[in-house]
Amino acid sequence: MSITTLPLNKLLLSDLNVRHTERDADIAALAEDIAARGLKQNLVVVPAHWTTSNVDEAEGKNRWADKFEVIAGGRRYQAMQLLAADGRLPEDHPVPVMVEERDQASETSLSENLHKVAMNPADEFAAFKAIVDQRMSPKHSESESAAVAYTARRFGATVRHVEGRLRLATLCPEVLDALRANAITLDIAKAYAGTSDHEVQRTVFNAVKKTPYTLTAKDIRNRLRGVTCSLDDHRMEFVGQIAYRAAGGRIETEMFMGSEGEQRVLDVALLEKLANEKGSELAQNMAKADGWKEGRFTLNSAYTVKKPEGFSLTYHSADQVSKTKRKKCIAIYGMDGDGISIEAFFAPATPAEPAPQHDWEAERRESARNYHIGLRAARLAVPQLTGGLLKGTELDGHTFWPKYQPRMVEEDPDDENFMLVAIQIRVPVADIEAHREEATRLIDEEAAEAERAEAERIAKLAEEFPDHVKPIEEPEDAEA
Repeated sequence: MSITTLPLNKLLLSDLNVRHTERDADIAALAEDIAARGLKQNLVVVPAHWTTSNVDEAEGKNRWADKFEVIAGGRRYQAMQLLAADGRLPEDHPVPVMVEERDQASETSLSENLHKVAMNPADEFAAFKAIVDQRMSPKHSESESAAVAYTARRFGATVRHVEGRLRLATLCPEVLDALRANAITLDIAKAYAGTSDHEVQRTVFNAVKKTPYTLTAKDIRNRLRGVTCSLDDHRMEFVGQIAYRAAGGRIETEMFMGSEGEQRVLDVALLEKLANEKGSELAQNMAKADGWKEGRFTLNSAYTVKKPEGFSLTYHSADQVSKTKRKKCIAIYGMDGDGISIEAFFAPATPAEPAPQHDWEAERRESARNYHIGLRAARLAVPQLTGGLLKGTELDGHTFWPKYQPRMVEEDPDDENFMLVAIQIRVPVADIEAHREEATRLIDEEAAEAERAEAERIAKLAEEFPDHVKPIEEPEDAEA
């Protein structure tokens, strides 16, 4: 087989071509490429037949008998047809072809389509950049806009498309390497290209690598927006574009962010520095003019300002503060458009009264003593038990004072054959109060006896184990 040429109007699109989907994809762009560079690859054809060459049998043999079907290169053929229809190629333009037998058609078509490997997107971006760079070289000396326009015309693309490829070609190396290794998708790469700042891209890329879950392109864009800010941000409104740019601040147009053409502020840290410097100077001057002791500025809430020692934060209206008091207060100003306004102020804190000193242990002991006195007085007020009046009755020997707070019914801890059933006795308060003095005497006597017994026990232990037990020493001042 050898290469020959056939007139374009002698060729037909064939049903023998195994590609039946996306036959018309990007035909216009391919036509522009052929118009600029010519056809760089021959077509493969077979003698036409009405059954496969997309002609109407009723129109006769003249429609296909002397023609050939394109079985490989169908998109190139359609692109040349488009050029001929536009008058940019003659209808009989000679087309290089290889003629094969019809029984080889399907095999040839499948072989051509099956072994194609799509170009890695990163290589495509680099190729577009190389072409634009070449047009900007001394050989052609074109401006960047002219080079982009040439490339767009050359490949039948829009200027915006070429600009997007150039932005993608200049992604930071980490993102490009991930794209070449198929570790990220083209959509993810486009998300990173929303900004041209490599540090911003790298910051988000490294943070994303540490996340335990997969992020979408939308997630990446949201993170990029968190590192940059929009041109209508309140901080930019306060500082002003002229001052921001004069300090070296960068502004760029968004790409692939879903809001094409929106401008973003890249150097947010610089913007905040300029805002703080401007705000601090204005706050000092305004505080002096308004009669405050001092003026401070904040980009955020007044709550974020460090509170001076001895001051408290106040949100009362400044108009309600007298001139005398203002001289002792520190005013806090915040952004208000391109100026500032007072948000709150620090006023001298009123010294707090010292908290009363409590001997909590003494109070606890006194509270426990009063409880036991009340309990003993209540028991003394029940003569049936205290006076032994139950002797000879059915309750004799079955009633006693509980050691702890009783339940209504519970097991007898001393004898499992019995249950303890609680009853309540109605006693006049006056009777209880009448026994309080006696109850106090009894409680104090019992406490003194318990203290004496404990002292004797300690002394005995000290005699038996002199090296281990130290006797209690009485203080020299008995009232100490």
